[in-house]
Amino acid sequence: MIFIFIVVLMAAGIFSGCSTKESSLRQESESQQLKQDGRENGTADKETDTRKETETESETVAVPERLSPGTNEVLQVPSKPEGDKKADSASAPDGNKDNQKIVYLTFDDGPCSTTPKLLDVLDKYQVKATFFVTAQFMSEDDLVEQIKNISDRGHRVAVHSYSHDYKQIYSSVDAFMADYNKMDQLIQKATGTPSKIFRFPGGSNTGYNEAIRTDLIRRVKDEGLIYYDWNAYDGDCDGYKGDDLIKRAVKESTYTKRSILLMHNIPGKDTVIESLPEIIRQLKEAGYSFELIDENTDPIQFAKG
Repeated sequence: MIFIFIVVLMAAGIFSGCSTKESSLRQESESQQLKQDGRENGTADKETDTRKETETESETVAVPERLSPGTNEVLQVPSKPEGDKKADSASAPDGNKDNQKIVYLTFDDGPCSTTPKLLDVLDKYQVKATFFVTAQFMSEDDLVEQIKNISDRGHRVAVHSYSHDYKQIYSSVDAFMADYNKMDQLIQKATGTPSKIFRFPGGSNTGYNEAIRTDLIRRVKDEGLIYYDWNAYDGDCDGYKGDDLIKRAVKESTYTKRSILLMHNIPGKDTVIESLPEIIRQLKEAGYSFELIDENTDPIQFAKG
C-alpha cells in the first residue's frame, strides 16, 4: 500500500528531483532545494505531522507533502518563512519598500559551461542576479575566472558549497564550516571580498543537517553569516521546461510582493536559460523590479536554529 501511495504522489508532482554527480550515487542531486509551499504573506499550509515512511536500501524515504530534490529527505517547510523586516525599509530608495514589487533571481550550483550564456541573457535584459556557487563543474583555476566574470558583470556571488556532498558537509559543524571556507576562499580570490551570505545545500532545514542544525545555525550566526532560502521556485528540477517552467516561475514569484526565486545553473539545464527572457518580460510587465541579495536583504529562512 505504501508503494502505491508513493507512486500516486509522484504522479501528482509531489516529489521532485534534480540529477547531479553527488558521491552518494542515489539520484545525484544537482539542485539542493525544493520550493517550499509556504508564502511570505502567511498563506502557507502548516507542515503535516503525519508522515508515512518506507525503508530503502540505506535511507528512509518520507512521504509528506514534499521531499527535498534528489535527497529523499523531507523538506521541513515552516508555516511562514521568518526574516528580519528591517531590510524592507533599509534598502528602499525612497522609504516605500512596502509598495515595491521585487524579485531576487537566484541561481544555484554553478558556475558551469552554460554560465556565460546565462550572463549574456541577464546582460541583454539589464537584470542582475545572485549566484550561489559550488566547485562541482570546473577546475579551481577556471572556477575563479568564471566567478570573477560573474562579479565583474555586476552580479552577486555567494557561497553554496564547495563539494555539494550533503553527507560529508553535514557530518559535523566543523565539516560544514570547512566546506564553506574552502568555497569562500575561491570567491575571495576572484572578487577580493568574502561572501558573508550563503545558501545551505538542501535549504536550512534539510533532513541532512537535522542532527547538527541548532549548533550549525548558531555557528554561522556567530561567524556573522546570513543564509537565504527561497519562497518561489521555477520547477526546473521537477522536469518543468518551456511554457510550464515560465508559468510556474511567474506564478510563484507573484504570490507576494517580494520573492526570492530559486533556479539552477547546471549542465543540461539550458531550459532555464531559454525560458529566462520570457520570465523577465512577464515579471516586468507585472510591475516587478529585480534586485541583488546583499547583507541588508531581509532573509527568507526555513529554519531559525
